[in-house]
Amino acid sequence: MFDPELDLAVVLETNDRIQLALAKGLLEDSGMPYFVLGQIATLVQDVDPFMHKQVQIQVPSDREAEARDLLEPVLHPLLRVVEDEED
Repeated sequence: MFDPELDLAVVLETNDRIQLALAKGLLEDSGMPYFVLGQIATLVQDVDPFMHKQVQIQVPSDREAEARDLLEPVLHPLLRVVEDEED
């Protein structure tokens, strides 16, 4: 059940199912609590692939910075490739 008293921050908004899966995996591996808003809409996308519904990953606001650090490779994958090539 949703608790409106929770203070959540959006750390990712996407319609890319691969990006969503990667982000969820990183958060799960770290033990970070998260909520996916709009995930039910992805079921519609399975029926009609032209409907690209946005989903949001939300985390507790007090852990937003930590979540953004964890998701950096997902949020900015090209930046990471360039940095790796420079080393």
